[in-house]
Amino acid sequence: MEDNRNGKNPWQNEYGNQNQENPGQQTPNQLDPRYNLAAIAVGLGVSSIVLCMSGGLGLILAGVAIMLAFLSRGRSRKMLVQGKRAIGFAVIGLVAGYSVMISSVHTVMTDPQLHQQLNDMSQQMNGVSFDDMLQQIENELGIHFGDTV
Repeated sequence: MEDNRNGKNPWQNEYGNQNQENPGQQTPNQLDPRYNLAAIAVGLGVSSIVLCMSGGLGLILAGVAIMLAFLSRGRSRKMLVQGKRAIGFAVIGLVAGYSVMISSVHTVMTDPQLHQQLNDMSQQMNGVSFDDMLQQIENELGIHFGDTV
């Protein structure tokens, strides 16, 4: 089934992958730029899980991993297996990162010792305690955030 004019299989593109009209090749060619994007996305997705406790860096990496995974599709309707894995790892990283963030805020707002440290640090940095800033925001917006410690 070779084309005698140039010695190449007419069903394969320049990277050795078969064209979308005849999708039969299951494993992607590592020279394909789509594969490279998907592989980078997998690395970023795994990194987002590892760095989920780093104050937001894991969330940023997860977002970039999802974006690269979708970009790795190219014009194809099907996503590479590596792209699907990248999205899975990135979603786990997002859930873990937001869980850590929410539990940290909850801990600081409910533990009297940590809440006092937050007030003292805010007083030193801004000249006003955190509770006073929160009260000012409540008054300006006309909402009530609830009782703090």
